[in-house]
Parts: sequence; structure tokens; C-alpha cells
Amino acid sequence: MHQPTDTHHTAKDLSTEELKEYRKRLDQHFQNRKVDKALLQRAWQTAHKIAAMLYDDFGATKVAVFGSLVEKDSFSKWSDLDIAVWGIRNDEYFRAIWQAEGISGLFKIDLIDFESFDASYQERIKTQAVEIEKGKRYNLDKSRLVKDILDERLKIEKSIQGIKEALEIIETDPELYRREIEITISKYLSDVYMGIEYIMTQIALDVDLHLPDQLDIDRCNKDLLEQMTQSQAERPPVISKKSFEVLQEYLVYRNLFINTPIDELDYEKTERKAKQIDDVYTYFSKELDDFIDYLKNEND
Repeated sequence: MHQPTDTHHTAKDLSTEELKEYRKRLDQHFQNRKVDKALLQRAWQTAHKIAAMLYDDFGATKVAVFGSLVEKDSFSKWSDLDIAVWGIRNDEYFRAIWQAEGISGLFKIDLIDFESFDASYQERIKTQAVEIEKGKRYNLDKSRLVKDILDERLKIEKSIQGIKEALEIIETDPELYRREIEITISKYLSDVYMGIEYIMTQIALDVDLHLPDQLDIDRCNKDLLEQMTQSQAERPPVISKKSFEVLQEYLVYRNLFINTPIDELDYEKTERKAKQIDDVYTYFSKELDDFIDYLKNEND
């Protein structure tokens, strides 16, 4: 008679490799379930901006958030922002939707006129709704953004130190290793700009709630630089026009490094950029210090 196979195992029955794989899958499971706190902050900040617009521009009597943002654990970067509004005129509804979508550069907005739905759907919304009161401002915790900026600066400074050391070595190293060091300098230069761009992207996401149109990636990168020179409702300019002009040259170089075969890189151009990068970063860093001080003051 066939005996059933016992497929039930405990941890002590697993081999070392099986246990390692099990723990890896378990860690991944919990990682996938973690709520992206930065994403939630951006979503709530966006909802508050839309609510202020609905109150001020359309005379709304009440605005509330419902759906996945309220449930938190269900909210992801693919989720809509579900917002219910009371008291706006029927002939203003579609203009309100258009303005709400203009505010949100990061999320798809589902704006509903509460009073136009039947009683059962209204009841469903009421059970979830979190009201945003008129005049209530969302207090964004900017300490995480400050930490992200400071952490990225350390990486940038490490790359700049690598450039300085490589420039010293290349003067004395045998010709056999020269090309390898040239390529290393090129990579460090690209890394420096990638770090600066990362900082600007985080500011655009966390403060501006808007990234440039990414359909044309080269145009998007330049537009992000331009965005940092502009005052926004939530912040002063991050960089000056002077920094914009200089950093734009390093953006062009970074794109050249990515798109050009290694053997075709022009080292004379690389060397000029490498020798200037310390001064360029020092100037940018001073402007960034001013912006960090602004964030810290806003947080107090």
C-alpha cells in the first residue's frame, strides 16, 4: 500500500542552504509589504494641495480622501489618488478635474463629485473618508530628504577624491596603465553628475511633487536642472543660473560617457572637466547648504 509522503518540515529539517534560501524569501516577503513612507508623504501633500485649490478656486464645502491612500498598506506608486468633493457647481466639475491633474505630476487623480453618486456609493465613501479641512496645511517631514541629500553628498565627495588621486597618478604612471586611469576618471566624473542629479530628483519628488516630462530623456534631464533654478510655491530656487550653466556642461559630458564607446572618449575634454570639478562642486555645495538650511528651518 502506498504511504503518503510527509511534506511538512520544520526549520530543523532544512539544510543550511535551504534555510538560507527560506530566510531570503521571507525577507523579500516583508520587504515587499513595507509601506513606502516617502510615497505616502508625497500623496498626502498632493491631496492637501488639491483640497486647497478646490476650496479656494471652486468654493468647495468639503474635501475628503478615500480609497487606498487611507488604507495605507494598499497604496503603491500605481495607485490613484481618490478624492471626494462637496459643493462645487456642476458646470465647474470638469475644470476642477483639469486643475487637480495639473497639480499632481506624480499621481493619477480620481476626483469625484460626492453628491452626484447614489446613496450606496456615498455610504461606502463615508466609511473610508478622511476629511481635509479648509486651510489645513500638510506638514511634510523634511528630515528624510535632508538625510538623503547629505548621504548622497558623501558619495559625490568620494568620487571627487577619486578624481584627484587619479589625476596625480596619471602624471607618473607608465603609459601601459594610462588609458585605464583615463577611463576611471571618466567614470568618476559621470558618477559625480549622477549624484547631483539624484539630489535634484529627490527635491523635485519630495518638495515640488513634479518631475519633467520623461518622454524625451535628454530634454527631461535638462528640464530638471532648469526646474532647480526656479522658485516653487513650496521652496526658493535650489541653484543659481551660474550653476545651471556649468552643470549643464557636466550633464552633456555624462550623456557622452554613457553613449560613447570607451575607446572613443576624448581624454583632453575629460581632463579639463576633471580639473574643474572640485571648484564646480564647491560652488554647488554652498548653494545646497543654503537649501538644506531652508529645509531645516521649515521643519522646526
